[in-house]
Amino acid sequence: MIRRRSELVEETKVGIRGGLGSGRGVEFLKAGEMAGVLSVGRTTLEPGATIGEHAHPNTEDLYLILEGRGTGILDGERFPVAEGDLFLVKAGGTHGLINDSDAPLTFLGLLTRKDETA
Repeated sequence: MIRRRSELVEETKVGIRGGLGSGRGVEFLKAGEMAGVLSVGRTTLEPGATIGEHAHPNTEDLYLILEGRGTGILDGERFPVAEGDLFLVKAGGTHGLINDSDAPLTFLGLLTRKDETA
């Protein structure tokens, strides 16, 4: 598969997972396009925007911070995040993200099915 940048559509997202404010997102891969992967996308949160803390009962989700800084939430714990940091919520956990800076916060999200063999 080859996917060109010109084929990608950026969409506005409001209230992501019950969060505040808005952002923009591009989905690179969708469910069924790569084994075990449900989605791969890039999201940019505007200053003050959040992704509400939410559960992952049967999936795992990795956030890789590409640009900016903010506060990550993993299983109720809050911690600073900046470019190059990543955090992973395992199946059964919760996570969220807060852009509490004055600049956009961009991250790559990778959502996968729970590995039943682990």
